[in-house]
Amino acid sequence: MTVKLSPDQQKYLAVAVLVLGGGGFGYIKYFWLPVSEKISETRAKIEEVEGKIAKAKNQAVRLNKIQKELEELNVAALEAEKRLPKTQDLPAVIDTVTALSRRYNLKLATFVPGGSKPQAHFIETTYMVTGSATFHELGRFLAAVALEERIYNVRGITYGAPDTEGRMNVTFQLISYQYKG
Repeated sequence: MTVKLSPDQQKYLAVAVLVLGGGGFGYIKYFWLPVSEKISETRAKIEEVEGKIAKAKNQAVRLNKIQKELEELNVAALEAEKRLPKTQDLPAVIDTVTALSRRYNLKLATFVPGGSKPQAHFIETTYMVTGSATFHELGRFLAAVALEERIYNVRGITYGAPDTEGRMNVTFQLISYQYKG
């Protein structure tokens, strides 16, 4: 099947093809490509922002956990400082030993602060203590020292023979610890 077109129809057809081709080219070049490029750029920006939002949400969740852990660590640090203070605090040591000796009937004769000896993470301070007590009083006193909030240690316990009342002379080294920070 062949279609015969008149010369005027051929001219109109040629002009229509040129107009449609030129219009299509112009539409693609000046409208569709720039708009699709802007759409792609906008999608990329949206994905980037969504990624940042997701990351921020994850960090916000982690931040709450980290803040909670930090609070727990601060409480633990305060508790540790009670057990291992940063200062020597001789008056507190004297008060503790005096109170425990009164409570458990250990009669203090002398309490002599000795030297300090630095260790890797702490400093040991030695106190020479002499007094008198019965075996049971001494045992209760030493148990109470071991149970104190602050860390103490006892070394070199020597005691004499009990007298008629069951009391004996006792000598030992009390060691207190200080955080070396």
